[in-house]
Amino acid sequence: MASIFDFLSYREYLTSWIDSQKDRKYGIKGRIATQIGASSSLVSQILKGEKSLTPDQTSDLSDFMGLSELEGEQLHLLVDWDRAGTRRFKEKLMKRILENQERSKKIGARVLRNKELSDEQKSVYYSSWLYTAIRNIAALNDVLSVQDISDYIDVDAGTLNKVIQFLLENQLCIEKEGAITYGPASTHIDRESDYVNIHHRNWRLKAIERMEKREGGDVFFTSPMSLSHKAIAEIEKRIPNFIQEIMKVVGPSKSEEVACLNIDWFRY
Repeated sequence: MASIFDFLSYREYLTSWIDSQKDRKYGIKGRIATQIGASSSLVSQILKGEKSLTPDQTSDLSDFMGLSELEGEQLHLLVDWDRAGTRRFKEKLMKRILENQERSKKIGARVLRNKELSDEQKSVYYSSWLYTAIRNIAALNDVLSVQDISDYIDVDAGTLNKVIQFLLENQLCIEKEGAITYGPASTHIDRESDYVNIHHRNWRLKAIERMEKREGGDVFFTSPMSLSHKAIAEIEKRIPNFIQEIMKVVGPSKSEEVACLNIDWFRY
């Protein structure tokens, strides 16, 4: 799917975006109409150039398409340019449109390969389970666009856009031809980190939420016990070995589902 920054006409961009929706393309004009509070015939007229989007409709359309803050700003500028009545105003708007195109290239060119997150970045990344969840979802073979991620996980568009923008800016995810995928930056967190307890807590709370659904394949194991010193020592020795064996399986495997091991084991 082409980027909005490849277009100087919002109609051409919207047409390209609709064509890229594949299995979701059927009935999408009707869903757009519902989102922006208009009729399907009005949407067709807008695409043909007979009518134009209003600023309010543009905002609603941006949310529906799952655009980032910068992409949403560009959509508004393209609509404003289309609606502008004077040459001078059109020139001012076009200058900002072209500036955003250049800005998008600079953001996309930032590569942080093998660079671990700073403390400031970690404070955001580990503030919510959504950052790690959405990053892992982006690694799935059948998840390609922001809309795919929105379909996969139940989160409002504003929050989703905020998380994805952070992931893209910090190369935790990358975008190529409209597809969102797993990025190269490192997210290792050691046991001495100020954020490790927050990270554990986020996913424990998610496990508690998941327990209510009781879906097949999920495992929630809790076993208070009394045992010997020798048995404790043996278990403490086996746990790291068990984790190491698990990671040997996870590492080379294809990204087909997302799951979490606490030891609670569940799909999310």
